[in-house]
Amino acid sequence: MMQGKTAIVLFSDDFRINDNPALYNACQNYQNIIPMYIYQEDYLGRKLGTASKVFLHNVLNSFDKLLLTQFNIRLIIQKGDSIEVLKETLKKTRFDAIYFNESYTLNQIENEDKIKNYFNHLDVRCFKAKLLFHPSEIKPSSKTGSTSTINGVNAANHKFYKVFTPFAKQCLKNTHLIEEIYEKPQKINSVHNIKGVEVLQLNLIPKKQGLWHEKLITHWTFSFDEIENNFINFLENKLKFYKENRNIPSNKGTANISAYLRFGILSPKICFNAVMLAIANQCLNETENNQFVFELLWREFAYHVMFFNQNIANQELRPEYKNFQWNDSQDFLSKFLSKWQKGQTGFDIVDAGMNELWHTGVMHNRIRMVVASFLTKDLLINWRHGEQWFWDTLVDADPAVNPFSWQWVFGSGFDAAPYFRIFNPTSQKQKFDNNNLYCKKWLNSNWKADMIVNHDIQRKIALERYKNL
Repeated sequence: MMQGKTAIVLFSDDFRINDNPALYNACQNYQNIIPMYIYQEDYLGRKLGTASKVFLHNVLNSFDKLLLTQFNIRLIIQKGDSIEVLKETLKKTRFDAIYFNESYTLNQIENEDKIKNYFNHLDVRCFKAKLLFHPSEIKPSSKTGSTSTINGVNAANHKFYKVFTPFAKQCLKNTHLIEEIYEKPQKINSVHNIKGVEVLQLNLIPKKQGLWHEKLITHWTFSFDEIENNFINFLENKLKFYKENRNIPSNKGTANISAYLRFGILSPKICFNAVMLAIANQCLNETENNQFVFELLWREFAYHVMFFNQNIANQELRPEYKNFQWNDSQDFLSKFLSKWQKGQTGFDIVDAGMNELWHTGVMHNRIRMVVASFLTKDLLINWRHGEQWFWDTLVDADPAVNPFSWQWVFGSGFDAAPYFRIFNPTSQKQKFDNNNLYCKKWLNSNWKADMIVNHDIQRKIALERYKNL
């Protein structure tokens, strides 16, 4: 440890002290630490959605409280351009290093490169913490891979997977690439004269939504201990039933950790190791009980694809789908898109899902597929409208997983659902909510089943349009 030396630790979607390599290594190498968060609304390359901002507001408050309780230090919150903020900070107090955990969207990569280049006279280091694997670590053979472009430069030597199963198998063959879990620091010294802004000054809470955001947050806990305990409880009591229960929305058979992974409250490494340990300790059949492991690896796959296809949110991954014929007239969208958004389609399973999304900021994954299929294949509305609505209303809206999943449902993504797989909302309800528990929970007594389209007719139209491609 360098006596009297100071390191800034930049936090961004890694708000935790357990298994945080940037924080751990900074504490190992430097006597004084300045924990800092620099807010930019478009840090992901697009503006944060409303629900994500509300969630982030609460995450920042909770993380600041954690640092204060555990180490008697405060999170220094700033807003603006990272380079400018750090330059101003350097005028007020001396620091010798900048440590952070690396990110994977193009905007973040470019921003982090600017920090490395501008402050190259300092000790600037980045670490792997937000994924199990760096997206370029899992490499297919030359026969199965595909080349792409990174930062506008042809990356002929960077192959990536287009199919999930071989990607997942390759991940499980390369678990040695997953780094060891970092212990949380025992002590953090912080000596500086920097004053940040209060969380409220970031204006993350909407001003025109009434009490919507307050009701939304009642469905979530921001206690770090409680979040970890809930996950442990899931592993001990529900993991063995996960494969059969995960498709039943009324069963509460999922771990519900996607938002906590999105903002880095939970470490993907800790989650992965804990699941593998639980499978071993409970003597579960690995083949039958690996489904939850595959869910964690699906997130890795989405980032793997996004890393090599940075325009995933606005361009079809499979170019032949660019010419799909959408119902995109303004009159049609104003009438039918809003019906879908408000849960007024007349299909109970669809409307229940959209109501769950509005009230909680999440939606059961099986229902996500149903409502996405309904928008793109029944209403024939461009998947981008659905992706954007989810981006704005999901608390777990993820820059990789969200667009990747929408393209998967539409068929334009890699390893996507086949175009002829068109969910029938009625049969989906019968299969996964036959007891009506889910729909009854999320549909109020005034809900009316006036179907806005005929599914059988729309299915034929959709199939015809797909075939015309």
